[in-house]
Parts: sequence; C-alpha cells; structure tokens
Amino acid sequence: MAHETRFPIQLRFSDIDSYGHVNNVTFLSLLETARVQLHNLPPAGAAGYDGEGSGTGGSLPSGAEGNAAGSASLRDLAGAGNYTLVGRQEIEYLTPLLYRPEPIHVGVRVTDIGRSSFELGYTVAEQDESTVYAVAATTMILASRETGRPVALPEAYRQSLEQYRGAEAAFRRRLRQSAGA
Repeated sequence: MAHETRFPIQLRFSDIDSYGHVNNVTFLSLLETARVQLHNLPPAGAAGYDGEGSGTGGSLPSGAEGNAAGSASLRDLAGAGNYTLVGRQEIEYLTPLLYRPEPIHVGVRVTDIGRSSFELGYTVAEQDESTVYAVAATTMILASRETGRPVALPEAYRQSLEQYRGAEAAFRRRLRQSAGA
C-alpha cells in the first residue's frame, strides 16, 4: 500500500446505530480524528522526528504553540494566523463496521497539494488491512483567521505535507471509470 500514517482509534458504544453497526456519520468523525492526529505530529523530517510522532525536534514559527511534547507540529507550519477548513468530503462505505473493543485503524495520507488547499486520502481498516471498511477523501483549505479567505500554503507547510504523500483514495466508482466500465 502507498505511504500512509495509521492511527488506532477506539470505537465508542455510542457510535452504533439502530442497525447494530457504526453509523455512517461516525466515519466522518474517525477521519477527523486521524486528520487532527496527523497535524499534531512533528513535521516530517524535523530534527527528532522518528516517524511515529514521538520526536521532540523542529523549530516553531513565531506565535506557534507546539504539540503536547513541546515540539513543532505540522499544524504549526500552517501559521498562527491561519487555520484549515474542510472544503469537501467523499466517502465510500465498503462493508459494515460492528462495535468491538479493539480499535479500528485509520490511515491518512496527502494525495494532492494545491496553492491554498490539499487533499487527504483515508483508509478505515483492520490493523492488518484484512478488511477495509471505507475509503475516503477530504479537501482541506488553508484560510486566514482574520479574513476567512483562502491563503497560499507556507512553503515549510507544503514541504512537510509532501513527506506524507501517498496514493489517491481507491474509490470503486473511479476505478470503474478509469477501466472504461
């Protein structure tokens, strides 16, 4: 599989709907949790970054706070005066996910980088990827906190996003279209 950063996420009993499986809206929350965890990691390539999010290196931009470990995070590279907004989400449910005590694993990767936006691809699956429950994509837009308007991705942010580059989400519809079906 293409490079992606995977996060174990614990399901809650309240995630289950009247049909006995994880509700479709809950999947969007799982994607959000993985996206936030990715942005709390030290920037890829930062001093002390070990690929598992436990590094302590990297310098903070002016006004940035850092993550719980006190180091720069990917989020910090967006700039203190900016924030990311969801511009679009697409999800394809492949098989029902039932409640269980073991965490589900959400893989996230950067699939495209534009001037003021980037796209993330996701896989919601078992740890060993024996079952994939959903694939998804989110377009994120970097906006100014002051104006709410899109702004260009800072170069350090863009470079760090590149380190998380992976394949686009493998939506069945897109695969059929590219195969000419």
